[in-house]
Amino acid sequence: MKKTLLPIFILISFLSNAQSIEEKIAKKACECEEQKTKIGEEAYRSCIADIVKEAIATEEDPKTREEVNTVEGLMALLPKVKSLLPEICDKVKGQKSDEKRKLFYSDSKIESAQNAYIIAKDFMSKNQYKPAIENFLTAIKNDEKFVLAYDDLAVCYRQLEKYNDAIKYYKKSLEIYPEGDFALMNIAVVYSLKSDFKTAIQYYEKLIQFYPENAEGYFGAGKNYLLMKNYEKALNNIFTAHRIYTEENSKYAKDSEVVIGAIYQKLQEENKEDLFKKIAKEHNIQLN
Repeated sequence: MKKTLLPIFILISFLSNAQSIEEKIAKKACECEEQKTKIGEEAYRSCIADIVKEAIATEEDPKTREEVNTVEGLMALLPKVKSLLPEICDKVKGQKSDEKRKLFYSDSKIESAQNAYIIAKDFMSKNQYKPAIENFLTAIKNDEKFVLAYDDLAVCYRQLEKYNDAIKYYKKSLEIYPEGDFALMNIAVVYSLKSDFKTAIQYYEKLIQFYPENAEGYFGAGKNYLLMKNYEKALNNIFTAHRIYTEENSKYAKDSEVVIGAIYQKLQEENKEDLFKKIAKEHNIQLN
């Protein structure tokens, strides 16, 4: 039985690791684009032609080579290649994320919505949250996809300590733009203010998922894990936040130092200093 299963397992493993021709081309195109100072259509076009020719010429499967070496085959192949780039190419992925952010964090194209938003922001700047809310509500009534208005409306409710209303409108913002870093971070803060640390962490972890180089997700998650007395996860997140803050020369590195000190003190009180040392070592942090 084992003798018959082993070759089948090896074959399945081999097939699962085999790359399609579009994956090979996308990988090469990504490497080419990474070397460009600017990415976009021009960089993509300058990379793709020679890569496609080489891929077709070196394709080992004669059937695949024959299929793609036609006008119809190329017309089917190129869109597949382009769709793969954001998945495998960090530079392209980052550009797509930036483009999406600009699209959703922008003024409304509906004049009545934008005018109401401007009036609301004026009230908000004067801490006059109730009239600000009225005008933000008018803005989103006139433009149901107005992310900035939802976010600022939620801020006003948070300032008035109407946390459930704040959560409601942050969620509406995230329905339109799930990657919205402002809404993700601030809804997490509101849940933390409500002492719902578990849900706060869920939103901070979404922020980490979308923005792995943003220290705020790790810092927020770490503080909430600390409040839940999960010291191991608290340290892992805070050490990561501290590394990013330090690399960026951010003033917030001092805040992460304070939290690290608080965790150390807690672990010292519970005779768990070894846990602190172990996790610090995993993060290449030298202790005095």
